[in-house]
Amino acid sequence: MKLLSRLLSYIKPYTKELMMALLCMLIFSLCNIAVMPLVSKISSAVGAKDFARINILIGITLALFFIKGLFQYGQGYLASFIGQRVVTDLRIQTFKHLQDLSLDFYAKWKTGEIMSRTINDISNIQLAIVVISTEIIPQMLTLIGVLGYLLYLNWRLTLLALLITPVFVFAITKFGQEMREIGRNAQKKIADISNLLQETITGARIVKSFTMESHEIKKFKKEAEHSFDWSMKEAQIDTTQKPIMGFLQVVAVVVVIWFGCFEVINGRLNPSDLIAFFAGAFLLIDPIIVISKINTTIQKALSSAERIFEVIDIQPSVKERPDAAAMPQIKGAVKFSGISFSYGKGGEVLSGIDLSADPGEIIAIVGPSGAGKTTFVNLIPRFYDPTQGSVSIDGRDIKDFTLDSLRKQIGIVPQDTILFSGTIKDNIKYGKMDATDEEIIAAATLANAHDFITTLPKSYDTEVGERGALLSGGQRQRIAIARAILRNPAILILDEATSSLDTESERLIQNALQNLIKGRTTFVIAHRLSTVQNASRIIVLKDGNIIEEGSHQQLIEKDGFYKKLFDMQFKQDKKTPKEKDQLKLLF
Repeated sequence: MKLLSRLLSYIKPYTKELMMALLCMLIFSLCNIAVMPLVSKISSAVGAKDFARINILIGITLALFFIKGLFQYGQGYLASFIGQRVVTDLRIQTFKHLQDLSLDFYAKWKTGEIMSRTINDISNIQLAIVVISTEIIPQMLTLIGVLGYLLYLNWRLTLLALLITPVFVFAITKFGQEMREIGRNAQKKIADISNLLQETITGARIVKSFTMESHEIKKFKKEAEHSFDWSMKEAQIDTTQKPIMGFLQVVAVVVVIWFGCFEVINGRLNPSDLIAFFAGAFLLIDPIIVISKINTTIQKALSSAERIFEVIDIQPSVKERPDAAAMPQIKGAVKFSGISFSYGKGGEVLSGIDLSADPGEIIAIVGPSGAGKTTFVNLIPRFYDPTQGSVSIDGRDIKDFTLDSLRKQIGIVPQDTILFSGTIKDNIKYGKMDATDEEIIAAATLANAHDFITTLPKSYDTEVGERGALLSGGQRQRIAIARAILRNPAILILDEATSSLDTESERLIQNALQNLIKGRTTFVIAHRLSTVQNASRIIVLKDGNIIEEGSHQQLIEKDGFYKKLFDMQFKQDKKTPKEKDQLKLLF
């Protein structure tokens, strides 16, 4: 009941439309109820052979059904409006909440699962809201009104009909409980299919390069068959309840007819009222059928609501303080104090990190794969918060500032280049939405992207395709760099920003970056040590600890782990096959 109440609370902003819909439903139901006395009067007129009266009553009946149709349209339109608005609000709220959640949520949840809940489950809720508004409420009003009139005609016969009601209630409840559990599992299977489909489509290149099409088809078929099984269980419940409810309805009608005839024979009910009673009894059939069918829809919606509210109720692990202030323009002094970090219950990724970077300093971070390099820089924009310790900028803890104002002063070029569907211009403008064309071209030029962009048929208005699929890896990377340049940040994070470029493009990008990083505190993660030799300092991370620190020359002279990495990359003639394999593992 709490879940349904929470779901219905989304209707509150549309109280005006709801009141108008309820008025339409009330008039619609009154028109249904008015059929019974009309039937009684028509029966009496037929018995009296009053043809003129019959004509008048038939005319009234036609007018009644015309009015009923008008208000049925009104209730249907308004109910659909409310349902669509509620679902739109819920979908927007869910999407907004997803934007507020921290990165650890996306690391734990499958993309297909999130999409299924945001699309399929909310669609189930929409159907339930519309059905409740257009069918349950008017049918319940009809049910109450008809029962009231039947009590007026003959209370004994009506009570007999009511005695049968608990049987229907029990059957509806029983089927509803089973449908809710099955519906929950059916939705989960749809989510599994969505996730598998998303992974296979985005990884199409890998699937084809490893000739794994047959394997993926088998996986998809397995999930599709599981979904089929749960869907058939849903169908089994639905198709089982229909004949059972139908048989119970026939039994109820036969019993009522038998007892009604008994009442007429004993003089407690006249024949015309018995006909009106039968008309009312038949009017009761529709509400009972609708309620029994709608119960299935509601139970599916409730299971979907559970899944949606489960996402909405998740709290972000990175939160703003209530008194967080907007970050002023910063100089870019960054300090890590006693930083330790772990993902959930896993071991520590970073341990006891202390580091200070002065404004304008270039800090290069190198080390083997899994050393914690990306995690380290992800703490600066608060994609994650450290388990212990603090990160400060210009002497103030970054938790003192709002996330928006903090991240607006940080430019990031990630290892995995992400472009959004749209044009090249749209993707570069992502760094600064109010940028002029001149600023966009200047940023692209610094990123060595302007020349290749102008050779394209539509230049900056060229569509990049989904995730930038219509561009090469190097082109995508340069657009991502242009996006960061346009932001003009005080702090710059380059997470293997040149990893997708060929040698010539990398050389040109490095020249551009030399101009870009002047006056900016820059953190550079690179697997090619040639790109970090000119850094102010090089930090060597291994197993979550800083094991070496210094300039390139200092670390070479130290003859430690960095020297080993340097030798493995640049002394090609001395490499053994074993060392080449080690190099692959390291980077």
